[in-house]
Amino acid sequence: MAFAKNSMLFFMVMALFGVCFGTVYKVGDSNGWTDKGSVSYKDWASTKNFVVGDTIVFEYNAKEQNVVQVKTLTEFNGCNSKAPLSTYNSGNDAVELKKAGHFFYICGLPGHCEAGQKVDIRVLEPSQAPSPSHSSPSPSPAPSSNHSHHNESSAPVPSPSAKAPTSPNKSSALSVKSSSGLFMLVVMGVLAYLA
Repeated sequence: MAFAKNSMLFFMVMALFGVCFGTVYKVGDSNGWTDKGSVSYKDWASTKNFVVGDTIVFEYNAKEQNVVQVKTLTEFNGCNSKAPLSTYNSGNDAVELKKAGHFFYICGLPGHCEAGQKVDIRVLEPSQAPSPSHSSPSPSPAPSSNHSHHNESSAPVPSPSAKAPTSPNKSSALSVKSSSGLFMLVVMGVLAYLA
């Protein structure tokens, strides 16, 4: 009986652990974050369904690149990094997407953004996102984040009627998504077990 109770508690805790994490996306997939080659970050982002709780990872050569989060679409389009919200420079930066809206990232080094090294990440609430397709998760965990300054953007929240990409491509993503209903079910199960 004790083994059965302990096993049940283990599975409830693992389920609870699973609902706390989103999908991890490597920006640019195998190309990473670079100004070299023919990476279209606009095309890359258009194939993803980013939701609150997901993480985007920028992998790059820290001696040749950086990541700057800018506040507005005007700054993004104009490659203006003079008043950044955040600056990342470790070469392996994980950014958790904590709220819905548009988040704009560019390389702040001269000429890189103008060459296309910029990405607009549109983040939806989990209830707004299309159902994910089944894909194989990446075996690697999310790397740690090192950055010199970090603030969340106050970008406007997209309306629920906004069109989201229809084919999520999570080839380099760790997918562990669940609804808030499952979260509450697991919490109630753990509390019932402990009572």
